[in-house]
Parts: sequence; structure tokens; C-alpha cells
Amino acid sequence: MVAIKRWVTATFILCFLVVIAGGVVRTTQSGMGCPDWPKCFGKWIPPTNVSELPPDFESYLGKQDIDHTFNAFHTWIEYFNRLLGVLLGIFAIIQLFLLFRKKATLYKAFRISCLFLFTVILTGLLGAIVVKLNLAHLSISIHLLLAVVLIQLQLLLLHTIHGGISAIHIHDEHIKKLLSAFLVVVIIQSVFGTMVRIHVDDISKQLAYENREHWLASSPTEFIIHRTFSWIVLLIALLIAWRSRNIFLIRNKVYVLAGIIITSMVTGILLFYADMPAIAQPIHLLLATIAITQVCSILLQVKEVR
Repeated sequence: MVAIKRWVTATFILCFLVVIAGGVVRTTQSGMGCPDWPKCFGKWIPPTNVSELPPDFESYLGKQDIDHTFNAFHTWIEYFNRLLGVLLGIFAIIQLFLLFRKKATLYKAFRISCLFLFTVILTGLLGAIVVKLNLAHLSISIHLLLAVVLIQLQLLLLHTIHGGISAIHIHDEHIKKLLSAFLVVVIIQSVFGTMVRIHVDDISKQLAYENREHWLASSPTEFIIHRTFSWIVLLIALLIAWRSRNIFLIRNKVYVLAGIIITSMVTGILLFYADMPAIAQPIHLLLATIAITQVCSILLQVKEVR
């Protein structure tokens, strides 16, 4: 049982690494670094220089939307992202095998692991569609959504494995309602963030991915809504923190949640006022994912006592 818990935890951590890798791919404009799928330039091990390109390499480069030239940095960033995806698939298969052996006593966990593996496969196939559609906005958004869903499924598996040990019993019925409302608000905020990303992608492409100071210079409506709505997110987080201040088992978790929201807002401010620094983009995405995961984790633990 200890081995299963450790493997489930390791897989949970790996999910976040996959999200980070995806964010790095996007912020470095490496999404088409491998313009074909599942191979890269027709090879299982991508080239490191022009001399290693296949004879028909121009047909691959023509699919790129940056400069149609070979860039080893972009290629290997994207390839590393794919390797992490494959590794997650291997982890998911081993996880399923471990739980299959214990399915008589851990049947619910086994079913969740089946759903997790299915979602991993679906996410990988969607990655192929993203490449096929040359980074179309909708395909990227759905790809990211599935990655977030993967994390929540693995989180559910973690809580299922630990059973009732992690349950937090509370008497304040309003806290769980506030947490549920907060989850909805964070998801809405994430949708606004996706709309901002689409705008940034369009502008950055027009500017050949240079002049970062102009990517949000026009302060589009999507960005203004996203920025304003962040204060609503923060206020609800602080309200939950205040309501749970006397509940020791949940208080610290809610304080961490509020801290995540504040840090996310700081990275958003940096993105706007510091001319879209590349490092801040994947961090902003990661913090949003962690915030959703933290809320879901608290909701899974909180049990109302009537």
C-alpha cells in the first residue's frame, strides 16, 4: 500500500511538470518546433543541426508559423515536452497495474486510475491535433483544459487512496458553499485568462514574436475584464480565510490558497508592466492551475457536520 501511495504521489507531481513544460513551450514559441507528430522531422530522435534534417525537410519547415527555418532550441523544447507526456503515460500504466492488483479493496481508486489513463491518452492525441492545426487557438485551450482535468483526477485518486484519514469535519456550512462558489469564480477567471492568451498569441505572431512591450499595449477588453475580475477572486479568497480563521485544520490550507492568488496577481502585474517577461508566463499558468487544485483539494477534505 505504501508503494501505491508513493507512486500515486509521484504521478501527481509529474502532472504539474507536464503543465510547466507546456507553458515553457508556449512562452518560447516552440509549439511547432516539431512540425509533425508523433515523430519530429520524421525521426524518433530529433535533429540537433541542419545537417541532420531529412531530404524533404522543407515540407516540415513550411508548417511552422515563425520563420520557417530550423531552430534546434525550439525543436528540443517541444521534444522534451513530448517526452514528459510519454513518461506520464508510462506512470499512468504502472499506476493502473498497481491498483489492478488491489482492485478488490481499492475498486474506486482503480476506476479513477482507468479514467486517468484514458485522459492521458486523449491529451496525447489532442497534442497531435494541435500540431496538425498549427497551434489553433481552440485546440490549445482544450489541450490545456485536459491537462488541468488530469491533475484533478490524480488529486481525486490521492484522496481516495488516503480514505477518510484526510477528512476535515466542520460545523460552518457556509465555508463549503463559499469554496464551491470560489471554484466557479476561479474557473471563470481562467477562461478570461485564456481569452487574453488568444489575444497575445495573435499580436505576438503579427510582431514576429518580438517587441513584447506591445503585446498588451492596447489593453484589450479581455485583459481589462481579467484584471478587474482578479480582485473579485482575491476578495472571496480573503473572505474564506476570515471565515475559517478559527478552524485549525482548514485555516492554513485556505491561507495558502489566498497566498497563491496574491502571487498569481503579482505575476499578472509583472506581465503587464514589465513587458511580458517570458519567465512570468508559465509561472502565471502554473499558479492558476495550483489555485484550482488547492480549492478542489480542500473541497474533497471538508465534510459538513450537521
